[in-house]
Amino acid sequence: MCYIHKKTSLCLILLSFSLTLQASVQQQRQLFGKLYSKALAGKDAEVKQKRSALMGYPIEHYLDYALIQSNIKTVPEQAISDFKAKHPDSPLNKRLKNALLTALGNAENWQTYLKYHNGFDTGKKQCWYLRARIETKQTKGLAPLIQAMWLSGLSAPDACTPAFKWWQQQGHMTEDLIVKRIKLAYESRNSSLIDYLKKRLKNKPVWVDYATKLIKDPEQALQDSVKWSSSPEVQWLIFKSSMWLAKKKPASLYQFWPAIKAAHSLSAGQESQVERQMALFAATDYEPFSIDAMNKLPADMQDDQIKAWIVRYHLYQEDWPKVHHALKKMSVRQLEQARWQYWLGRAEAKIGNKKQAKEIFKKLSSQTNYYGFLAADHLRLPYALCQSPTPVANPNFKAPLGIARAIELHHAGLLTMARSEWNLAYRGLSKADKQALADLVTQEGWYAKSIAIMADLGQWDNYQLRYPIAHQQTIKQHANSAKPLPQWVMAIIKQESAWTKDAVSHANAHGLMQLLPTTAKRLGQQLGININRNQELHQPPLNIKLGVQYQKNLFKQFDHPLLVAAAYNAGEGKSMDWSNDFPDAPDIWLETIPYRETRDYITKILSNVTIYDWLIHAQPKRISYWMPTLPINQNQTRAWPNSVISQQTAPILCSP
Repeated sequence: MCYIHKKTSLCLILLSFSLTLQASVQQQRQLFGKLYSKALAGKDAEVKQKRSALMGYPIEHYLDYALIQSNIKTVPEQAISDFKAKHPDSPLNKRLKNALLTALGNAENWQTYLKYHNGFDTGKKQCWYLRARIETKQTKGLAPLIQAMWLSGLSAPDACTPAFKWWQQQGHMTEDLIVKRIKLAYESRNSSLIDYLKKRLKNKPVWVDYATKLIKDPEQALQDSVKWSSSPEVQWLIFKSSMWLAKKKPASLYQFWPAIKAAHSLSAGQESQVERQMALFAATDYEPFSIDAMNKLPADMQDDQIKAWIVRYHLYQEDWPKVHHALKKMSVRQLEQARWQYWLGRAEAKIGNKKQAKEIFKKLSSQTNYYGFLAADHLRLPYALCQSPTPVANPNFKAPLGIARAIELHHAGLLTMARSEWNLAYRGLSKADKQALADLVTQEGWYAKSIAIMADLGQWDNYQLRYPIAHQQTIKQHANSAKPLPQWVMAIIKQESAWTKDAVSHANAHGLMQLLPTTAKRLGQQLGININRNQELHQPPLNIKLGVQYQKNLFKQFDHPLLVAAAYNAGEGKSMDWSNDFPDAPDIWLETIPYRETRDYITKILSNVTIYDWLIHAQPKRISYWMPTLPINQNQTRAWPNSVISQQTAPILCSP
């Protein structure tokens, strides 16, 4: 409430104070960013001269950390010790310790290295620890530690060579251990390591050469193996390589598998495992023999995955009576899943059981997911989109200092450090505090954390926070046509990175829209943008601009939302492959995609775009809008399931 006096409004005073405070924080953020870069560059005097304006700023001490890092090669033990004493609970202490160990190892300062290393590590740091023990004559009990490091199917870091050499000189390397490591290398398909190790054997077993052949050319070697004398080792090699080829080239293995079984007496369990693998991966290629192969598997090998692929095989053929029969052979637990309930409804409708189909679809339509939306479309029902009442947040919530530091680090672009601070401070918060924090981080633009908090609290129906409408102006600026629409771009971002600006995948894709550096550079050239570092892709405006351009290119190439989504996830080549000889009904096409990741990805994109459409426009397009029939074998697409449904907007049970 405002109290108006003759010349002064308390509201105006408070507003002015708030704006002044915000401006002050912005100034501190800008100054910190500049000084942090200078600190990393070792400009100690300049940092000291200007940092007084950051007095009380939550992450001011990160300047001290950066100054220590800049000087780490001189081994600043006392500075690190002083920092830890002043900030005992800081996650930076672990970073400084690791940086110090790296500096000490590179400098071969072994006495000091042992002072800081606890003896349990991996990779180069553990190799340095082993060497430090040797160089400082602390070798009691060391041999087993070196053996554990050496006994791996992967090549060890070069830093381990001195330790391995000492271990060998002490007489610990035996023929049995070399053979054991060769077997590990075989399981890792590391033929170069096998070639290296077998030279050290005085009495090389014949099977060792077989192992190398089976890695380098498994298809030819397996065919040749029928001439090899069988032994337990050869049987093991044959089993492992057969499992590998069953996954990579099941149709090839199928041709000579009977001869292999006749030549080498594999156990019944091994034969069943190979035959299951071969049948499963042949089914993903829709090989004609795969359906009989799956049906002939022993009962204990016909697990949920095999039963799912039996259904998909019949879907691919659009043989609805067999689809229905295969679904009925699933366990109750498996068949109750939304995916298989949908297909049961489709199968019931196709074989003439309309009443049963309607009952299944009506029940399924209450779910807020791809299958629920599709079921609602089949019956022209409203979508079950309802924002649940938000639990009461702590009205007096004040972010703990660790959270405040995390937020400031997020603004500074130090996102890995921000998450470290967050993880420490978040653990002790109550549900009411977390609720208030979700609102705070949304205001601060840290959308990935509001999504994570909703997951932690199990608030799956809090769509406002789970599906943030973020960077809207940037997205609209670039997604300014029907292909792609802004809600499609947001759906992609939600699925690709959950709005994590610095997300990096195992495939090295970066940023909100998960762009590979090679793809980003190609898109940059198209747009006249130079990209020099991968970290540039963590800047939302740039990432979105490039990602939207990639979407535009894909829509121009494929002109179909599902093919675009598939290409974005699995590659353009796969979308082209799946445009030939596949079913053209979009729901069947999607279900029969060989890759589980891509199947799940596209269903989530379709669900996401429907929810974003609802949040932005209050009444979304039906999910069928995004699912015309596929242009299989270059046929024309058409509305699906028909033009009436696919052009509708969906009624909603609740308001957003």
